[in-house]
Amino acid sequence: MRNKIAVLMGGMSAEREISLVSGQAVLKALKELGYDSFGIDVSPDLPFELLEAKPDAAFIALHGRGGEDGTVQGLLEIMRIPYTGCGVFSSAATMDKVVTKTILKGHDIPVIDDVVARKEDDLSEVLEEVNERLSYPVMVKPAREGSSIGVTKVNSEWGMHDALDEVFRRDDKALIERYVDGRLITVGIIGTEPTVLPVLEIRVKDGFYDYQAKYERGRAQYEVPAKISEEISEYARKVALSSFKALECEGVARIDMIYEENNDTLAVLEINTVPGMTETSLLPKAARALGLTFTDVVEIILKSARLKIENQTFCLSRLS
Repeated sequence: MRNKIAVLMGGMSAEREISLVSGQAVLKALKELGYDSFGIDVSPDLPFELLEAKPDAAFIALHGRGGEDGTVQGLLEIMRIPYTGCGVFSSAATMDKVVTKTILKGHDIPVIDDVVARKEDDLSEVLEEVNERLSYPVMVKPAREGSSIGVTKVNSEWGMHDALDEVFRRDDKALIERYVDGRLITVGIIGTEPTVLPVLEIRVKDGFYDYQAKYERGRAQYEVPAKISEEISEYARKVALSSFKALECEGVARIDMIYEENNDTLAVLEINTVPGMTETSLLPKAARALGLTFTDVVEIILKSARLKIENQTFCLSRLS
């Protein structure tokens, strides 16, 4: 009997449209591979749809909050439906850039200097801390958004108010990082026995790698393997795997980094636990350099699907 696979896509985050594209591409690949697969556009009715469909596993193609942050993973654990990618803790931790960086620092993995601001903080105190610890320009980001949504480059103190307003429309916590004029690289990792993919470099024609640069044709160019020294390439792959393990990731993740040539240093920017999954997305591009097709990548990720919380014993008497 063919395995019945539910592809979870869409959802209600700011990355909904991108998730639908990823989900449809994954669904097409699974059908080509012969799986009895179907898509679910995730809504509050998800538990009922899963109960009715009774899938053997769920392939998560949800980007952003409500899908990449541990919430859907927790539901699938309770319903005992094996799923792709990272577990509840890993998904929740990596969705929050501040938490991610705290864990990475604890494992001596390099990150960029930052200041964290919360909605209730006094702006003058935030500005004072930025002036003391960082230097302009800086990057101001929501702590819990993906696809560079709500990210602003700020060149002076005068732009901080508007940048923070933009963040606080989406999140109650802002990450303010020293701007690094470096080379943006990324390393994908897939499989039960993690395979570290070749380093891919992202080059943006104008500005930084924002939402438009990611999704508008012609705004960015990609090179894999990246044209960096073998030493830096191996170091980047080592840092990526260390980050993957430090955050207890599994199945699939993409680790974004920045390389400063002038001082030969590298820092982790963020970890994506549900990276884009289309023929032209970054992780499949890197996998192609190893001779893996898009359908190969989809099947490798699917075969890593499992429940992460095993041997649970539920005692109803404790609830009475």
